[in-house]
Amino acid sequence: MLSKLRPITKKYLERIASPLAKAGITPNQLTVIGLLITFASAYEFYLGNQIIAGLILIFGSFIDALDGSLARLTGRVTRFGGFLDSTFDRISDAAVLFGIALGELVDWRMAFLALIGSYMVSYTRCRAELAGSGTLAVGIAERGERLIIIMVTAILNIVWVGVYLVAVLAWITFIQRVIEAKKRLE
Repeated sequence: MLSKLRPITKKYLERIASPLAKAGITPNQLTVIGLLITFASAYEFYLGNQIIAGLILIFGSFIDALDGSLARLTGRVTRFGGFLDSTFDRISDAAVLFGIALGELVDWRMAFLALIGSYMVSYTRCRAELAGSGTLAVGIAERGERLIIIMVTAILNIVWVGVYLVAVLAWITFIQRVIEAKKRLE
């Protein structure tokens, strides 16, 4: 759902990315920085500091959103950059949910269901697009929505509620994508 806002936010992100381009920061460097910031968020979740972890996650997600804008702005859009960004997104998702589970902020089984559901959302999109479906950015809880749920519930100090929501919504999104892929690929 948030992917529909990308055209609106694109020019703002490029405006913010412009000084980074002038400073010589590359999109892949920004991708790595975003991942490291997310690791800091995961660590704060592990320590039980939900509010701090949520704020750090907001910052890390913002940095992660800038790498694509920086790539377009500097003419450094590459297939490897897209691969790296997508791969690090999966690592970030796992780190955050692992930190939440390890910090005993939610039952580990629910974190596991949320993680596998999140991975299946990404996998079905990737696999369907490789099979020829065209862009499969459908569903009620793509990565952006899932991150916002975790951020908001962490700041409210009820991240366990966010993990439960993410688990349910990710699996619903997975089913939505399977249904849409079936329509497009048959």
